[in-house]
Amino acid sequence: MDVKDSTSVFKTILIVVLIWCYGLPASAQSLEAKRTPTISRIGYWEYLPAEYSQEKELPVIIFLHGKGERGDGSEAGLQNVLTWGPLRQVKNDKFGKYKYGNKEYSFIILAPQLNKPSSFWSPELVDEFINYALHTYNIDKKRIYLTGLSMGGNGTWNYAYSNFNAENKLAAIAPIAAWGNEKKACIIKERNIPVWAFHGEDDMTVPFAQGRSMFFAVDSCPGGNKENYRFTSYPKVAHNSWQRAYFPSNKWHTPNIYEWFLSHSLENPPATGLPEIISEKKTEAESNTNHVTLKVLAELSTSISETSGLIVDDKGRIWSHNDSGHGPLLMRIDTTGAVPEFKKVIFASNFDWEDLAKDKKGNVYIGDIGNNENIRKQLIIYKVALGDSSRRIKAEAITFTYPDQLEFPPARDKMNYDAEAMIFYHDSLYIFTKNRTEPYNGLIKVYSVPSRPGSYEAQLVDSLRLGDGPMLDNWITGADISPDEKTVVLLSHRKLWLLSCFGGKRFSEGHVTELTLDTFTQKEGVAFTNDSTLYLTDERFKKVLGGYLYELNINAWLSKDCD
Repeated sequence: MDVKDSTSVFKTILIVVLIWCYGLPASAQSLEAKRTPTISRIGYWEYLPAEYSQEKELPVIIFLHGKGERGDGSEAGLQNVLTWGPLRQVKNDKFGKYKYGNKEYSFIILAPQLNKPSSFWSPELVDEFINYALHTYNIDKKRIYLTGLSMGGNGTWNYAYSNFNAENKLAAIAPIAAWGNEKKACIIKERNIPVWAFHGEDDMTVPFAQGRSMFFAVDSCPGGNKENYRFTSYPKVAHNSWQRAYFPSNKWHTPNIYEWFLSHSLENPPATGLPEIISEKKTEAESNTNHVTLKVLAELSTSISETSGLIVDDKGRIWSHNDSGHGPLLMRIDTTGAVPEFKKVIFASNFDWEDLAKDKKGNVYIGDIGNNENIRKQLIIYKVALGDSSRRIKAEAITFTYPDQLEFPPARDKMNYDAEAMIFYHDSLYIFTKNRTEPYNGLIKVYSVPSRPGSYEAQLVDSLRLGDGPMLDNWITGADISPDEKTVVLLSHRKLWLLSCFGGKRFSEGHVTELTLDTFTQKEGVAFTNDSTLYLTDERFKKVLGGYLYELNINAWLSKDCD
């Protein structure tokens, strides 16, 4: 054999090896930054293989990134999403076709991006994106695969067992370096969703024991085919276990993750809901008038990590408290996020403190009104005087019942007796319910209770319907009224509503202005600092999300004319 023949053979062998390692070359592939026309305007990467067409359905991988890859959804911001995961392989030309049985498959890959600074993968946002994808691309509905790393792995778990996936759309999931809710683990088995979880044994960010415990919570549930549930641990690997998990060859696993995905498909995929599409004209108008960006003032002290109620007193001091399971403490927050002072509330307990209100005499009202399961027969509001310089302040109790709740708990479609929002107005306390009905009907009840200590039957005085869903977008988690009493603000995880022009009438008869916030987090505290400026707080989640004090000027959205 001469040198020329030897070189030719070497090249042939090299090509065979490269194909074996990395799959077939991804020539003519398409990787493009896009944005959905849905209500959340989600920025995302679209990877379409060379053979994609409207005539041939292809499997899809939907990838949820981690905390460090968030951005604004622009093409520049989306570059973060290419750092890790399947699209890193695409960017490096290492992603191609994969075999299952005797057939080769190419994947569509779609990778949405979360907004900064403090958002997480909520099931409804993931569902919005999946529904958009199914109505936009020629996807094989039997082969939808969801995967994510770290925070995205948690989003993968959360979506898989959420009500948004009640009619399961997923052929398989792969959460990597992730945590989940073990109490919901058996839902995964009930829906027959195959799982391959990965975790580094030296992971200090999401501890290895936490990821393993979530997987084994699923694996120990009855039912399911044992072969469909896999857990891979990597010795001497820290948080970045995804580098091995997403590797495109069989270097670390046989099968690799892509081949494993293809080994799973749904027999009877459900019909999907039509995504809420907004026109470009409406989008432009909304972005000018209804979409707002919160100013981050500070990260909150860990001592107030479950901040719920919020007020600004007549001296301009910010007060808050933690949610259920904490002591009966009112905690003063400064604009650096520190807690320089706290007051212990005596003759009170924190069963489920949810909101604060204040009157013009310096009294503060603490709403122990949380009722997640709708089983409490008596609710309590504690009245205290903050003017007392002592670190121990005495509470007087206002107890009440809901006149229209006859069952504890009521039927699922009547579960509307939880509350996290309360204001003081015209010598009474007004409570706005957090609707937990299934199916969600969007109705917010408004009850009034006297502000004097005593026992009462609350009066149902009004109701509001601010939206039919998604539920978490419209759950009311906080409220306040402006010092001039012309504007009431209601808060949810993603939105604010400004109620105005209600003088002498019910709140529902006034003007309602809806604002969509730039982040989706567990926001539960909102307070006016003056007639046109708000402070907001959100709970810290798993040391990676939320836990901030925000500021927002709402002057541009205040009603100037009530005629």
